[in-house]
Amino acid sequence: MTVVKFDKIKDRISDFQAFVKEKKGIEGKVDGNSIEYPEINVETLKLLVKKYLHKQRLEDYRVLSQSGVLTIAEKEYFETKS
Repeated sequence: MTVVKFDKIKDRISDFQAFVKEKKGIEGKVDGNSIEYPEINVETLKLLVKKYLHKQRLEDYRVLSQSGVLTIAEKEYFETKS
C-alpha cells in the first residue's frame, strides 16, 4: 500500500484523486490529508504525483518518498553568497 500526504496543498486532494482515476482507473481511499492506494506501487505513484504537480504548474513543490509514504513538500531555495 502506498500513501500520498497532501499536508501543504490540502485543497488539491480531490483533484489528484480524479487525475489518478483518469490515468490508471484506480480510486484511492481519502483519509484526512492523505490518500491510500493499495493497488499502485511507490515508483508508479511517485511518477503520477510528479506529473500532476507539473500539469498543475506547482513547480514549488516536490515529492519525498520514505517507506511507502509519499509526501508533497515545498522546495527549499538557498541564497548563494556573492
